[in-house]
Amino acid sequence: MRRGVLRRPLAALVAAAAVLGLSVAPAAAAGSAGPVEPHLRSRYVTMPDGVRLAVDVYLPEGTRAGADLPTVLVTQRYWRARVKAGQPGGTSGEAERWTARGYAYVVADLRGTGASFGTLTSELGADVTADSGPLSDWIAAQPWSNGRIGTTGISYGGDTAMLATSLGNHHITAAAPISYDFDPYEDLVRPGGLLIEPRVAPYALLLRILDQAGGTTCETDEDTRQLCARIGLTGLQPRPVDGPDGPALLAAARAEHANNANLVEMAHSGVHRDYRDGPKSWTVGSVGERTDAVEAGGVPVLTRAGWLDAGTANGVLSQFTGLSNTQDDWIGPWNHGAGWFADPFQPARPLTGQEHQENDQRVLDFFDRYVRGDARPDGTRRVHYYTFNEGVWRTTTRWPVPGTRTRRFDLGAGRSLSDHPPTGRSSVDGAVDRRGGSDQLLLDPTAGTGPLDRWNTNLSGDEVSYPDRAAVDAKLLGYTTAPLGADTRVTGNGKVTLDVTGLAGSARGALHVYLEDVAPDGRVTYLTEGQLSLADRAVADRSDNPDWRRLRTPRSYAAEDAEDFPQGRAQRVTIDLQPVSVLFRAGERIRLTVAAANPDSFQLLPADGKAGYRIGWGGDRGSALELPVVR
Repeated sequence: MRRGVLRRPLAALVAAAAVLGLSVAPAAAAGSAGPVEPHLRSRYVTMPDGVRLAVDVYLPEGTRAGADLPTVLVTQRYWRARVKAGQPGGTSGEAERWTARGYAYVVADLRGTGASFGTLTSELGADVTADSGPLSDWIAAQPWSNGRIGTTGISYGGDTAMLATSLGNHHITAAAPISYDFDPYEDLVRPGGLLIEPRVAPYALLLRILDQAGGTTCETDEDTRQLCARIGLTGLQPRPVDGPDGPALLAAARAEHANNANLVEMAHSGVHRDYRDGPKSWTVGSVGERTDAVEAGGVPVLTRAGWLDAGTANGVLSQFTGLSNTQDDWIGPWNHGAGWFADPFQPARPLTGQEHQENDQRVLDFFDRYVRGDARPDGTRRVHYYTFNEGVWRTTTRWPVPGTRTRRFDLGAGRSLSDHPPTGRSSVDGAVDRRGGSDQLLLDPTAGTGPLDRWNTNLSGDEVSYPDRAAVDAKLLGYTTAPLGADTRVTGNGKVTLDVTGLAGSARGALHVYLEDVAPDGRVTYLTEGQLSLADRAVADRSDNPDWRRLRTPRSYAAEDAEDFPQGRAQRVTIDLQPVSVLFRAGERIRLTVAAANPDSFQLLPADGKAGYRIGWGGDRGSALELPVVR
């Protein structure tokens, strides 16, 4: 069953798949004598610059001053609560479960969104991140607070939760960002420098509806009506704050959102990583650009991501290898938000209640240790990861995992892939021809990854499903090994190096590569991929590579390093694969497939869809796949 497009971003914090479905006894709301606090209060909290944020405060029933409650803080882009006009609306299932555990739960609309005042000058902008500081100070000053706060959230809320750890606010004592984007440029919007154009456009329309940008509402046209109907937004609005002036304040606040930053404009204009237009940039919302501040704050982090959720797993590994903070990191068989099981060797299905409970219990236990309790972070760092085609979880304190060695597979004649370097073609007299050979690749605008791929789920929350790719591969260049003689476990970041000669139309072109498993019966299973805008092919000195990018090819994606791809002259092109953990079983084959487009999720380069290349193999400049094989 496929869920409606774009459902997950709006429902990220209230969907049943994300709430804490735990059976726990309600914690007593201790406190000294005094009036009982409301269970739910909606109010404004004023930031230092005068902007008022709409905040819902949930407290355990019977809370009084002196209750000494730990607090969960969520800052939300997609409205903290949705209600029908004139109606108060219900409570949040997630909030109820946190309060049953003895926590205060505070959820705020980001400035420029929902019922908050202000204008969003940039998605994940500096002012949005900074607001978590005074908001935490306000929480800590409340008579029911113990002064300790854990930030959490899913997707965009996970981004803001993690960015808040860079503020150095001593009240923030733990963070649990779920399915978050460590670096929005590389891990979501422009992986390999390529815009996920088909995925961004409908998401941007949702944001315009939420913000009423340009007067856009659910009733603007047929597209907006259909979108609102699919996501259950028709007839709803952000919850006003309490009191008779709530509706008027909501209208005044939403009027300030009309000039919010336009995501589509930035996505198209921000071709390069160093793009900046006033407060808008790719780096302002990147955890990678704040690693020194995050480390200085020392906040312990628990995070969860799916191997097949855009580039979020890559981000988790960048976090693990680039930050010294205490960490408990989980990478599993999940879609965005972990509502669906996503192992490409098995059918997609919703997670079971037990699976949800296990995921949620980890967050509760983590916050009990660092937010309810006062445990000091000890620097322990672990990654727990699941292996496709095996169904086994493992835990490591090092990455790459111990026992990893790089195994090279060379592309060769007859579309072969071998860990024995090809020697080239034999001439008539038996001598070896060191020139090797090449295969032609033409851009095919029909050969993509389908509607439910990894790039779709991040902006929709849909399940991830890759059908048998045998028919698609027939349109592309596939290089395949002989049947494997033994089980081979691959875990980590692979890399593809291609010898590429550009033909007509290739100057502003792109390449996509796919790692696949070929079963004995011929079924082809997608495992992971990489892509690159060829203008961004330049490789930097390793000394210039930031520490958080140590697992990635040194590459700036900066405007000054971009250069058209030459035609008729062979070039070395290195493409990083998204990380994966998979077991290739004996008898199965490893395949590397090369394409010049993925029309389902990426912009076409060039725009007219006409380009050609020759992929070289053998000789002195052969092409190769390098995989991290674990003994």
